[in-house]
Amino acid sequence: MIYCDAHCHLLPPETFRRASERGVRTFCVNTTRTTEWAQVIALQNQVLGIYPCFGIHPWYVAEAPADWTQQLRDMLRRYPTAMVGEIGLDATRPDMPRQRAIFEQSLQIAAEYNRAVHIHCVRAWPDLFEILGQYREIKPLFHRFSGDEVIIQKLRLFNAYFSVLNGRVIDVIPDNRLLIESDAPDGIRDPARIPDLIADLNLDPAYIAQNWELFIHD
Repeated sequence: MIYCDAHCHLLPPETFRRASERGVRTFCVNTTRTTEWAQVIALQNQVLGIYPCFGIHPWYVAEAPADWTQQLRDMLRRYPTAMVGEIGLDATRPDMPRQRAIFEQSLQIAAEYNRAVHIHCVRAWPDLFEILGQYREIKPLFHRFSGDEVIIQKLRLFNAYFSVLNGRVIDVIPDNRLLIESDAPDGIRDPARIPDLIADLNLDPAYIAQNWELFIHD
């Protein structure tokens, strides 16, 4: 069986190779600041199955350089399989105006290049719906999703997918929109545990793999 890790971060190459030996063959590796963008490309050159994601996380908007939008466009032009992420809004963190500005600019660039986006949202759903409504052509993945059924129904209007690393909200996520993530190195720490997580949650790995293919290619 072939597995995917729908959302993780930079890790040593050998960590991904060990996961691959357990059948985890594709990884969406997200970045959080521009200084990580070259690192994820270096990783892609060393490990098979890496999908690089270029983003500025809402926790690190203060670190965004003045030319970050040009850098993002350059990276998306150079790497046609890349996505945009991790981006989003987090109302528990400071400088929401800056967060909003960077989030919206990121979505605009993702739309220009027809790329999927990996979104982090914490206590900022009204702002997110307001902004995302302008970019309905984008395919968003809400990572480590923990919202309720009302939020899910609203997000279905945006062709959204949802990745999780536990079973807390699985029952309210549409089956054909569910993906599994490690969020390593923080979440479950090691992408090699993806097969165990799917088994623990009593999910059909073939169906998760089918959802992954739809997310990547549809």
